[in-house]
Formats: sequence, structure tokens, C-alpha cells
Amino acid sequence: MYYLWSGRTLSGVVHQVDLKLLHDRVVAKCDMDDGVKDGVIGDPLHCHYDPAELSCKGAYRAGECLTAPQIEAVKKVYAGPTTSKGEKIYTGGPLPGSEMNWMNSSAREDVVGEEYCCAYVDDSGAISRYPQMYFAYIGFMPAPGPSWKSADFDFDRDYKRLRLVESLFGAADNPDLRKFKAAGGKMIMYQGGQDHSDIPTDAIDYYDTVERLMGGRSNTQDFFRLFVIPGMNHCTTGPGAFAIDYDGYLEAWVERGQGPDKMIGAHVNGTDLVESFTLTFPLDPKLSVSFTRPVFPYPLRAKYKGSGDTNNADNFVAIGSTH
Repeated sequence: MYYLWSGRTLSGVVHQVDLKLLHDRVVAKCDMDDGVKDGVIGDPLHCHYDPAELSCKGAYRAGECLTAPQIEAVKKVYAGPTTSKGEKIYTGGPLPGSEMNWMNSSAREDVVGEEYCCAYVDDSGAISRYPQMYFAYIGFMPAPGPSWKSADFDFDRDYKRLRLVESLFGAADNPDLRKFKAAGGKMIMYQGGQDHSDIPTDAIDYYDTVERLMGGRSNTQDFFRLFVIPGMNHCTTGPGAFAIDYDGYLEAWVERGQGPDKMIGAHVNGTDLVESFTLTFPLDPKLSVSFTRPVFPYPLRAKYKGSGDTNNADNFVAIGSTH
């Protein structure tokens, strides 16, 4: 649903050069939130940038300023889907830092993959056909079929029609993990901070709901912890320290009772999406790693302690509330 929302909002209004300008300004505003200038927003949940600061003072100049309609479009994407009356109907939109992923210049209708499905629009302004196919064949019951088009979605009405299919898919959204915990289960949930495909507010909303149901943070984190990875895209890659041995940390928790108070991630240079899934741990020393970072259980976040090599995870500490 928010793919359609963002696609309609951006199509024909905002272009890649505009998103590049926005992204650069957002990163410049929030880059130092972890104490290090490294091109990565360490705490996107608390990064606040007003796109109106880029308002054109005169004529529109591509890559130098934004028009009023462009500013409004960007704000709508960040905010996520609403009804025509402004009623919020989703957890939100992509977080600051994700802007360069909203549009893809290589997206083509005959290609199915990350570059195709997960950009809201391509450089021609065409809205991704991924949500169109979803709603035509899966999202609604009965399925409307090939006659259904993206323009048919009504944000005042159609979001209510999604509940039947979601009741089938929604088992993974059940926050009642009492039986899982009682059985000795352990779970690590990880989420890219600049993921624009599965947005971070979804994972955070789920985790917060689990905490409320399970009786608080201590009762939850003794078996379930969420890690939001700064600068990571959908599942992996991005400018952050995306290479993390999740299996190793989970095994240590299950087999040796060593819960992950922090995980160490690495930024492996020159790694594309496919290659990132073939990484093995410990990482091959022949790989080019530009920096490492600790990632702490949500809502804690990492901050440079003020001394030592900024590329070394050992020189960062956890900050934020634990209650």
C-alpha cells in the first residue's frame, strides 16, 4: 500500500537529482549523531530535517532547490499513507537516509529483482508494477485480476479490504510469543535503518507491541531482541556496517546462553546484493573492510566514545534508555 502511496506521490513530481539533493542535506544534518562523520545516519529514528529548507527562492534549479509541490511530495513519502482526511493508515514511511532508494534509474518491467520491485518509481516516472501485481492477484479477495490498475486503489476505502488476506499472512505479526518463550525459543530480529522496502517502523511497531504484551523490556529481551542496523538497505548492503554474523550470535544465545548485548558489523567494500548473501564468518581477511561498528539492542544505539580509531567498533559505546 505504501509503495502505491509513494509511487503516486513522487511520479512526475520528484526526480533522482532532487532526491540526491535531499539525501545529501539529510545526511549532512544527522551524520554526526553518533559522533562520527562517516556518511551514515546512526539514529534515523531521531533525525529531523525539514525539506522546506530546500525551497527555491526563485526559479526551480534541478539539483539545487525544491519546488513547493516537491517538498509536499517528500513530506508525504516520509509520513506514509493517509486517507484524504489525513487519517494515518500505516505505521509510517521510510526513514531519513533512504532517499536514494526511492527511485531507480535501471528499473524495467521485464526485470524482476531488487532493482525492479523495490523502487517506488523509475526515472521515467512510472510507478512500480510490484504493488499492481500484488493487488491484482493476492491483496484483495476475490482477486480482481489483470484488469485492476494501480490508479484504482482508493486510500479512503481499500485499506479496509486488505484484512482478509492479512489474516492469512499475519501469523508472523502475532505479538503473543509466550509459548515461544516457554519452549526456550530465542529470536534475533534485524532491520536495515535505511530500508525503504520493509520500513523500520514496521519492525519497531511489532517489537514494541511484543514488549507491551510480554510485560516489559526485561521480560522480552531475555528471549527476543531487535537490532536496527544504521545505514543498511533491505536485508543487507548500504553505506553502513551491514555484514553481521547473525547465525553465530543466535547460536551463542541458544547453545551457550550468551545473549547478544551487542553485535559487530563490518562494511565490506565492493559487495553487491548477491555477494553480500554469500559472505561467511569470520570474514575472509582478504576482503576490504573499511570500518566496523557495534549494533546494540533497540532502543540503544552506538556513539563514538571520543577517542581511538573511528573505524574500530571497540571505540563506540551504547547510549539511550534501557527502560
